[in-house]
Amino acid sequence: MRVTNKMLSNNFLRDMRTNLTNMSRIQGQMTSGKQITKASDDPFKSSRIMQMYTDIDSNKQYNSNIKNSINWLDTTDTALSHAGNVVGRIEELLVSAGNGGYGSEQRQAIKDEINQRIQEVSQILNTSFDGKYIFGGTDGTSKPVVTGKDSLGNDELICSTKVVGKPMAGGMTYSGATVDANKTFSISINGEVPMKTVTLSTAITSGTTTMKEAETILQTGIKTTIDNANGAKLPTDPSYIQQVTVTETNDGRFNITPSGTVTFSEDATVPPPIPPATAATTAKDLGLIQGPDKLLVEVSQGVTMDYNITASQVINYGTGANENLMKLLGDITKHLNSKPADSAGIPNPTYADDIKALTNADLGGIQKVTTNILKLRSEAGAKQNRMESAETRNEDQNFNMTEILSATEDIDITEKTMEYATMQTVYMASLQTSAKVLQPSLLDYL
Repeated sequence: MRVTNKMLSNNFLRDMRTNLTNMSRIQGQMTSGKQITKASDDPFKSSRIMQMYTDIDSNKQYNSNIKNSINWLDTTDTALSHAGNVVGRIEELLVSAGNGGYGSEQRQAIKDEINQRIQEVSQILNTSFDGKYIFGGTDGTSKPVVTGKDSLGNDELICSTKVVGKPMAGGMTYSGATVDANKTFSISINGEVPMKTVTLSTAITSGTTTMKEAETILQTGIKTTIDNANGAKLPTDPSYIQQVTVTETNDGRFNITPSGTVTFSEDATVPPPIPPATAATTAKDLGLIQGPDKLLVEVSQGVTMDYNITASQVINYGTGANENLMKLLGDITKHLNSKPADSAGIPNPTYADDIKALTNADLGGIQKVTTNILKLRSEAGAKQNRMESAETRNEDQNFNMTEILSATEDIDITEKTMEYATMQTVYMASLQTSAKVLQPSLLDYL
C-alpha cells in the first residue's frame, strides 16, 4: 500500500488530537478534583456515586431527627423533674396534715397550697416544645390537661379531649366526624368491668350540630347509662355511681367531670367489622379517646423509635382503675376540706375516716405517683441514651460513606500531576515529530 503525504498528515492530526484530548481530560480532573465530570465518563461509578450522595443526605436528615428528639427528651426530663418536685411537696404537706395538733384551719391552709400545686401540675403537663405540647401525644396542638373546679370549689385536673368544635356563625359548632343516631360506645365507671354501653339518641352532625347540642346529647346518653347501672340504689349506698358532667369548652372540646370517674372506649360488645377501616370509631370521633399517642422518629433506614411521654402515663400512676392522679388530688382536697361538724353543728360521720385517709390511702397514692414519675424519667433517660447511640452510629456511618465516596470520585492529586506531566510531554513530542514528518517542500518535487 502506498503511503501518501495526506495519510501521514491525517494520522498525525488524529494522534495529536487524541493526545490533546487526554491532556484536557486530566487537566479537567485536576481542576475539579473529581474523576468523573459527567455520567458518560463512567456509568457504573456515576451510579454508585449518586447512590452514596443520596445515602449521605439521608443520614444527615436522620441525625437532624435524632438531635430534635434529644432536645424534646431533654425538655421532657426537665418537666418530669419539676412534676416530681411538686408531688414531693404534696407528700410533705400530707405528712404534716397527719399532725394530731392540726385543726381545720391548718388543713384548710394545706388545701389552699395543694390547690396551687394542682395548677402547677397542669402547667407542667402542658409544657410545650417547638410549638407542640410534649405530653400531648400525636395531638400535640391541643392541651393535654386543663384545670377546673369541683362541686366544692376545689381545683381539679381535667384530661382534655380532642378538639371537635370550631367557631361558626357566632357560636361553637361541632366539626368532628358525623355520628349517627343509635351509635354506641363503651364506658368504664370507676374502673368497673364489664364496661357499659352508651347509646346516642340523636345524631351529632358535623357543621350543623352546635357544641351545646352535642354536649346535651352526650350528657343524656351517659346519664341514662349511669341511671340504669344504679337502678334502685340510694345515693348513700357505697356502690352508688355519681353522675358525671359533660361541658363544652370555649376552644371546642368536651370536659368530663369529675375526672377519672369515666373512661371511654369503642363499643366492646360488638366485634370490629371487616375490613378494619369500617370499625366503629364513635368515641374517637367525639374526641373522648385519642388515637395512637406514640410519636415515632426514623433514626436510620427502616428503624423507628418513640421518644415521647404522654400525660396519660403521668396521670395513671398504676394499673388499678382508681390509681389516677386527677382522682387522687380530688380525694385529697375533699379529705382536707372535711370538718368535724357542719355549720348547724351536726357531726360529720366520715370526718375520722377522711383524716385517716390523708396519711394512709392518699399518702400512699402520692408515693406511688412519685415512683411512677421516677420510672418515667428513667424511661426518658433510656430513650435519650438510645438516641445518642443512634446518633453516634449514624455519624460513624456517615464518615465511612464519605470516605468511600472520596475514594470513588476524588482523584489522587500526585498521580494525576504525574499523568498530566507525561501527557504534556507526549503532546510536545507529537508536535516536534510533526515538524519532521513533511520536511520536503513543493520545490523538492519539481
